[in-house]
Formats: sequence, C-alpha cells, structure tokens
Amino acid sequence: MSNIFSIGLSGLQAAQIGIATAGENISNSSTPGYNVENAVFKEAGGQYTGSGYMGGGVTTATVQRAYSQYLTSALNSAQSGNAALNASYTLATQLSNLVGSPTSGIASSITNFFSGLQNVSNSPASSATRQTALSDAQSLADQINAAGQQYDAMRQSVNTQLSNAVAQINTYTQQIAQLNAQISMASGSGQQPNQLLDQRDLAVSNLSQLVGVQVVQNSSGYSVFLGNGQPLVVSGQNYNLTTQPSSSNPAEMTVAWQGLPGSTAKAQPLSSAALQGGTVGGLVSFVQNTLDPAQAQLGAIATSFAAQVNQQNALGLTLGGQPGGALFTVSGPLVTANLNNNPNSTAAVSATLTNAVSPPTDNYTLSYSSAAGGTWTLTDTTTNTVLGSTTTQPSKDNPFSPDGSGLSITSTGTMNDGDAFSIQPTAGALDSFAVATSDPSAIAAASPVLVAAGSNNTGTAAVTQGAVSTGYAVAAPGLQLSYAAPASGSGSGTLAGFPAGATVSVTLPGSSTPTQYTITDSNTTIPYDPSTGATIAISGDASGTANNVSFTMTGAPANGDTFTVAPNTSGAQDGRNALALANLTSGTAFTDSQTLTNAYSNYVNGIGNTANQLKASSTSQQSLVTQLTSQQQSVQGVNLDEEAANLLKYQQLYQANSKVIQTAASLFQTLLGVFQ
Repeated sequence: MSNIFSIGLSGLQAAQIGIATAGENISNSSTPGYNVENAVFKEAGGQYTGSGYMGGGVTTATVQRAYSQYLTSALNSAQSGNAALNASYTLATQLSNLVGSPTSGIASSITNFFSGLQNVSNSPASSATRQTALSDAQSLADQINAAGQQYDAMRQSVNTQLSNAVAQINTYTQQIAQLNAQISMASGSGQQPNQLLDQRDLAVSNLSQLVGVQVVQNSSGYSVFLGNGQPLVVSGQNYNLTTQPSSSNPAEMTVAWQGLPGSTAKAQPLSSAALQGGTVGGLVSFVQNTLDPAQAQLGAIATSFAAQVNQQNALGLTLGGQPGGALFTVSGPLVTANLNNNPNSTAAVSATLTNAVSPPTDNYTLSYSSAAGGTWTLTDTTTNTVLGSTTTQPSKDNPFSPDGSGLSITSTGTMNDGDAFSIQPTAGALDSFAVATSDPSAIAAASPVLVAAGSNNTGTAAVTQGAVSTGYAVAAPGLQLSYAAPASGSGSGTLAGFPAGATVSVTLPGSSTPTQYTITDSNTTIPYDPSTGATIAISGDASGTANNVSFTMTGAPANGDTFTVAPNTSGAQDGRNALALANLTSGTAFTDSQTLTNAYSNYVNGIGNTANQLKASSTSQQSLVTQLTSQQQSVQGVNLDEEAANLLKYQQLYQANSKVIQTAASLFQTLLGVFQ
C-alpha cells in the first residue's frame, strides 16, 4: 500500500510543480528578459522485488528555461547596431532641422548682402544705401554666429549623452559581474538559478544597446569585452569606463578605459574602432562623420566669404578716397597643444591659411619625433594621410607648408619627443565671424583706376574703365598711351607709352593664354589688332605709375589716338568696385569651383542626405531587430495558449493521481476491515 501511496504522491507533486511552472510563465509573460520555463520530469528509480523491479513513480529532474544562445547573441548584435543608428539619426535630424532650407537662413543673408552691394554700386554716394548694406552684413554675421552656437550646443549635448551612457555601462557591467558570482554560488547545488540567469541576460542585452560588446561564456560565467578586446567583465570582476576631454580637442569628450573600480591609474582613451555599436558608437560616429565635417564645411564657407569680400574691398576706394579695408573679420586656424604633451615642453605652434579663399576642411596634427635629429610631421587626421615632414623646425623665416595642406605652419620653443599639436583650419570661424566696421563709408565702392579714351580721338576704339588686382598701384599723372596705325592701313597697329621695366600681357578674345611683352623703355610698343580687340594687363611696374592694372580695348583707333590710365578722382560717383563685390555671388573661387551660395546649398543638402540615409538604415535595422525578436520569442517567450493547455494537462494529472491515492486508501480500509 505504501508503494501505491508514494507513487500517487509523486504524481501529485509533479502535477503541482507543473501547475506552479505554468503559473510562473503566465504571470511573467510580459516581464522583460523572462525566458519561459518548463518542468522536466523523469521516472523515479525502481525497487527490486521477486517479481521484478517495481516503479517508484515520477520525480522532477529540474525546471529548465528555454534558451537559444545563437538567437540571443544575434538579437543583441542587431539591437546594438540599431541603437547606434538611432543615436546618429536622431542627432543628424536635429542638425538638419537647425540648418534649415538651402535657400533660407545664411543663404538668404548672403543673397541680401550682395543685393545691398548692388544697390551701392548704383548709388555709391548714398549713405542710406551704404547703411542698409552694412546692416545686411551684420545680419549675416548674426546668422553665422547663431550657427556656431548651435554647433557648440549640439557638441555639449553629445558630451552629456556620452557621460550618461558611460555611467549606465558601468552600472550594467557591475551587475553582470555580481550575477556571475551569485550564479556560480547558486549552481553549486547542481541546479541552475533560472531567475539569476534571466537577470544576467537582460543586463547583457541592455549593455549591448549602449555599446557593442562580445560575450564569452565559460565555467566562471560571462566575460564581456569591447570591440578591441578590452575587458568590461571577467568572472566576478568588472572594469569601468570613464569620459574625459579629448587630448586633441578639449571641447569634445572621449571615452576611456579606467580599469578596476576605484583605480587611480591614468585612463586609456579608446579609439572609435573599440566603440562600435550601441548608443556610444552612434554618438562617436555622429561626431566624426557628421558634426565635425559639417562644422568644418560651414566654417570654410564663412572663411572664404570673408576673404573674398575683404580682398575685393581692398581693391577699391572708400567714400573718403582711401583704399578699402576689411569688411569682415574671422579667426585663423585653431591650434591646440595635445593634453599628453610633455609638461616641460616650451613649444608653441601657429598656423595661417595659404589661401583663405579656398580653405581646407580637413583637420591636421603636427607631431614631433626626436629620432634622426628631430622630425616634424604633418598628418591629415581626417583621411589619416601623412602630408609631409621636415627636419628643420618650422619658423617665421622658414614656415612648413606641405602640398595639399593649405597651411603655413611656424613654431617657437622646443618640442619633446611625442609632442603634438592639432590644427583645425576653420573650427573657430563660426563663433568669431564679425563685421569689421560700423562706418558705411568704409565700403570701397569706387575703383582706383580710370581708363579713358582721349577727347580728341577720331577712331572708333573704345576702352573699359579698367580694373585692378592685388598689389595694384596707380599714381598721378598716370600713363598716356598712343596708337600708331599700320603703314598699309590695315592689320595690327601698335600701342606705346607703357612704363619702362613693366610687363604687358595681351589676351585675345576667346583665348586664356596671354602673350607677354617686356617694356624696355618708353619707345617699346606692343601690337594691337583692331579686328579682334584685346585685354591688356600691366604688371611689374616698379615705379608705381600703373601696376597690376588691366583694361579691354575694342574697335579701331585712328593714328595718333590716345588713351589715359590714371587714378580715379571721382570716387563718390563710381560704383564699379561695389559691382565687383556684388558679382562675388556668382564667383567660383571657393573649393571645387563652387559659388558661395552653391557651397552653402550643398552643405545643407549634404546634412539632409546624411539624415535620410541614416533613417533608411535605421528602418532596415529595426526590421531585422523585429524579425530576430520574433524568432527568439518563439523559442524563449511565453505562449499563453500553450500555458493554458499545460494548466489543463497538469490539472488532469493532479486529479488522476488523487484518484490513485483515493483507491489506495480504499484498499487499505478494506484490508483493515478483514482484521476487525
């Protein structure tokens, strides 16, 4: 009878465990990280009798959780990639919304400024027109400064998000290490602590959404590593990350490996290769691939704009008849000493742009090695390309200007081995961009030269009023050029009267290659063909009478006709240089032969395209996450219909085993009745 009772009781216990397991699954069906559990039964050991081994009922071997390491790892990897794309996409969208439309904001302000200069060229003596143009200049400066503030705010936002993410990473790695120890201790009884295992897997899942990690499972639990193999968790020990200012750009935060909690050792900065995936990887990728390049591109546009306007204004005369000065100011390249430089170093490095009209958009590092007597090397950190090196210390008298850098670098003091300086050509342009004057008369609307045909000329020749280029000089009384007709009456004549020692370049229409003539004395002549006309440029005039001056002549002058090249004495009524300033809107001197407005449009469109590409990638990655989640849940998740069926099954099992016990009890009562 006791055997029947024990068999029935074992069945009751198994049914109770089955019902409890199903109830646990149902109650945790919505619990994050919960893996469905199943009671595993096995036949109890038999007992030998003369009639053979008699069964001992059923026993519960374990309560096993459903778990697929392959699906879990694949899902964690997909979630890591999705978190990275979401972080980059969110910030890229914010940046795209900030810069706005390619035809509004800064682009609109550039157009208004050039339109104002067009009005000045039409009314150069009008103070009101000049003041309006200057107000347009200030509006443009305000727009550019606002863009700089937006970039600064976004960079600070990224820094804050990085710090918060790193703090969460440290929390999860500590939790995983503690769970490793608890699981190891709890597993000593021979049974797996399912609840602790679920908690550890959930912690790993949350960690992978913050940074891409590799998980290795061994007898001591989970070991977790970054992409470069740097450990975050090994058995029951966790290792912390931290954030610190970038050694090359203190305005940006970088993630570093701190080591054991409480360690006072110097943190080791981690490369972007070690921080792939997760929110941290997305933030780092956004800064490197979107934020920094976009700021450098807009800074280059602002720098080029200021340089072009200032250069052209310097070629004109102000309302007071003085040579024009700068209308805008903008800071030069930002040079920062690496935070890891030798503290005893006395070196200081400075850099200037060799061509501010077409400035570089990459960033650079000047490093020093004491090997071979000392070598200075310039590296393009954007493309990781070495541009050049020198064994001579860059100085004011001997600057270092590697091809393709667009920089002229000088230094003072003494560098130590391993010292480095980062150079950002246009990093400070947005915040420093400003209008250089508040005086409307400072707009140099007039051209300093006036070329005119003689009043007594009898031919049909006409000349433009003339233009000047950088380094020009025009002094009174100027030049008087005279034309000598050919003896035959047709063909090329000659022009004379150019300053001795000068070089005269003659360019025919449709040609881009001038013919140059050296003027040896006042009797030296140059040919002029009335049937084609020509553009004539004078350079190399040491006397300063007419240097770097050009004009175009068309038509047929008569023999003896004269033409004067002289200083402009009616600047208040001349708007030629203001017109040249206004025409900069269509100039293609900027990088890649773009106009300033086209360059700005490309800048805005580039950010928008980046945001759209990230959106598409994020959508695709989210689909992968959804697919893998569905696959994982089909294995590890709770199916309520299945659990309802299990409850019914275990209820029937309980009732059947109760009947066995009831039958055994009835037999026992019958047996007792025999002896009564």
